Amino acid sequence: MTTEKKSEYKRITTKCPQCKIILFDQPDICPLCQCIIEETEADEERRITDLFGGNAPYPDVEGRRKKLRLALKIVLFIFVVAEILMITINRLTTVSYPWSLITGVALLYIYLSLMYWIAYDSGFASKVGLQIMLTAFLLFAIDYFNGMRGWALEWAIPGIILLGDFIVAVLMLINRSRWQSYLLLLLFLAIISFVLIILYLCGVISNILMPLICEAVTFLYLFVMILFGERKAEHEFSRRFHI
Repeated sequence: MTTEKKSEYKRITTKCPQCKIILFDQPDICPLCQCIIEETEADEERRITDLFGGNAPYPDVEGRRKKLRLALKIVLFIFVVAEILMITINRLTTVSYPWSLITGVALLYIYLSLMYWIAYDSGFASKVGLQIMLTAFLLFAIDYFNGMRGWALEWAIPGIILLGDFIVAVLMLINRSRWQSYLLLLLFLAIISFVLIILYLCGVISNILMPLICEAVTFLYLFVMILFGERKAEHEFSRRFHI
């Protein structure tokens, strides 16, 4: 085996488990989907080198992206027309109750969710985090347009946070080799829970029970992951925050 061939084998060390691409420069995350990469086996390295001659087999994603962008434009057009129709009906019938604003927020929520889940190749943890944030915004908007009774901040949003904790637990069990990629999502949920506690101390909400439960569950979960995660957890925080 030649020296050049050996160097090719040595360079092929990582792959993306989501995109199935081979990476030669040993990055921490995939350049296409931002997923945590994993090492390849020696036999697989040789097979890929024989097939592709030392070049990374990146998939052709441009055609797929064009179709997705067109589909999202069609959905956006339909949603805009539908909201204009809703506003017109609202103005002609029940002017005193702005229910068309609620439908507008709901349509915006659906569109942003579709756009992020379909069009953007970000990591799964990022998508779950954004979905939780969008759902919390939707619930708050519904509560606000119905007289701001406080149920969104006191019960609904804390419920979403606990659901997020459960989703993270399931995802970590499914993707046990890359569980550390969900630590940042746990930290995000802990911050939201802390903000709810601050709102209680400021007198904005009157119920502290659910925010405390959310903070306790999320913080305990995060603490256990960091405590027993050892180097994987340390590497994830170092990579994310450059510390």
